Amino acid sequence: MSDRPSSPVDGSRGVFASGISKRFGDAVAVERVDLSLPERGVCGLLGPNGAGKSTTIRMIAGVFAPDAGELRVAGFDARRNAAAVRASVGYLPESAPLFPELTPREYLRYRAGIAGIPRARMASEIDRVLERCDAHRFGSRCCGTLSKGMQQRVGLAAAILGDPRVVILDEPSVGLDPSQTITFRGLVRELGESRLVLFSSHLLAEVEAVCTELAVIARGRLLAQESIDGFRARASSRRLSVESDRPLSAVLSREFPADALEESGLADGWWRTTVQSEDARAGLERVGRAARATGAVVRRLEPEPVSLESVFVAMVSTRHEGEERR
Repeated sequence: MSDRPSSPVDGSRGVFASGISKRFGDAVAVERVDLSLPERGVCGLLGPNGAGKSTTIRMIAGVFAPDAGELRVAGFDARRNAAAVRASVGYLPESAPLFPELTPREYLRYRAGIAGIPRARMASEIDRVLERCDAHRFGSRCCGTLSKGMQQRVGLAAAILGDPRVVILDEPSVGLDPSQTITFRGLVRELGESRLVLFSSHLLAEVEAVCTELAVIARGRLLAQESIDGFRARASSRRLSVESDRPLSAVLSREFPADALEESGLADGWWRTTVQSEDARAGLERVGRAARATGAVVRRLEPEPVSLESVFVAMVSTRHEGEERR
């Protein structure tokens, strides 16, 4: 008798993980990771090389079970119902595992058989995924003759055979040219409208372009999980910059501590003053008010730009430094 249930225990989350861990011998790949990902959307799993991303997504894909903790995928318990988890997940690794001598249609027929798709609807299902991934145009060419972008489309078509509730993409745009990357990103966003797409990458710009939610992993541990807008908010600078026709440090020293101010003359006769403020919006108002009180002409007043990459690097570095001190 199979232990696979006829329906998920809880379909409210695409992925729910509590304290999952995985070791390989003495090496800890993933340690006590908690995740709660929605049924729909594109969620980025971000981290440096060797962070534990691939191990985490392989547990979610049902490739192997966690050593500890609770993991549910599409409502199914990953320990008790591994077959149901695998049936609910479509997985595209970094390089699509194609057979170069087969055409995309032949390869998809092979994959559909493994997925247990009934023979009676196999042809229509292959047509559906080829059309969805815009791969129908080269469905009769040998996979070995296709460009990298075309091969990734075929791999993605294989991953969505049977309409899985969770699709996992592990570094899917590696090797794509800029045009292929833009098209591929659009397809990923479209897929996220009807299911959970878990998008693993070590490139923040890639994740930012497609994801609605973000989880950051480093050294096997989860550092943050939040919406992409929340992550962008972390990049909101508290360092303000004002360019004016006269020095402002004297008047601004009445509003801010002296060590929060820096001032320098510019080559064109203007002055730049930078201000460190705990609240960027309130700081802008205070700087503007002080500048107006002196009669200064202000040509620029804004927060200094901070990249999401710098936020990510700072987050990962802080974690690494904390572990080294221990």
